[in-house]
Amino acid sequence: MKTSTATSVLFQYPIQDAIQVVARLGFDGVDVWGGRPHVYRQDLNEEELVALRRSIEGRGLSVVSLMPAFYRYPHSLSNPNPRVREDSIDYMRQCIDNAVALGAGIVLVVPDHSLYGQKREESLARFIESVDIVSAYAEPYALKLGIEVLYYDETDFVNSADDALTIIEQVGRGNLGVVLDTGTLNLSKESPEEVLDKLGDLLLQVHVNDNVGVREQQNLIPGEGTFDFPSLIGVLKEHGYTGFLSAELTKGYADDPEPALRTTIERLRAWL
Repeated sequence: MKTSTATSVLFQYPIQDAIQVVARLGFDGVDVWGGRPHVYRQDLNEEELVALRRSIEGRGLSVVSLMPAFYRYPHSLSNPNPRVREDSIDYMRQCIDNAVALGAGIVLVVPDHSLYGQKREESLARFIESVDIVSAYAEPYALKLGIEVLYYDETDFVNSADDALTIIEQVGRGNLGVVLDTGTLNLSKESPEEVLDKLGDLLLQVHVNDNVGVREQQNLIPGEGTFDFPSLIGVLKEHGYTGFLSAELTKGYADDPEPALRTTIERLRAWL
C-alpha cells in the first residue's frame, strides 16, 4: 500500500505550492482537489494542466485521483431541479477532462443529501441517472469513477457498501468502483472484513481520517480519534489491497496544515 493526501486541506495554497508540500513530506501520491484555487472547472487551460502534471510527476508523485468539490457546494447529482443536475453533470465532465490531462486514475463521485421534502428514493433515482450519464462520458478514458460511501450527516442514500454496489449494478458499466472512508466506517460500524469481502476488486481507494465514533465526520488526523487503523490495514493486506491510503483532513488544519500532514504520514508509515 502507498500513501497520498487530498490537496483540499491545503486550499490556502496555490496548487503548485500545495504539490511541493505533499512531495516534501514524502507522500507517494496526491489527490487533487477539484475546487478553487486548485483545479476547478476550466480555471486551468490545457497547457497549464500539462505543466502541473509534469510538476507532479517530476517530484515523484502519482496523481491518485481528482476529487470534485461537492460537499456543501453548488453541485448536486440528485437535485430535483434538472438545471442544477445538468450543471453538475457538466461539472463532472470537466472534472473527467481535467483528470485525463493530469493522468489521474480515479475521479470521485460524491453523493450529497436529499433536500427537505425530497424522498430518499427520488434522490437516489436522480443520482443513478446522473451517474449513468457521467460514467458513459468517462468510458473512452483509462480511469475509474469511485462512488464514495459517506455517513448520514453528508448523504442519506449512499451510506454503506451495499448502497454503492446497488448503484453500480443498476448503472451496469465497468468503469465504476467504490471509495471507502475510515471516518465513515468508524461512524457506521460496518465491519471492514465484511465490506472488503463484498467489494473485492471494486475497492478503488481508501480515504483515511479519524473521529470519535459518534454523530459526525470530523476528518481528524488518523490516531486522534477512536478508529482502529492497524486492524484495518491488516484486513486490507489480507484481501490483497495494494492501492492508496489517501489522507482527507478537515479544513480546521488549513491555517497550519504541514504539521497535521506530517503526523499523518508518520503514523501511516508506522502502521504499514
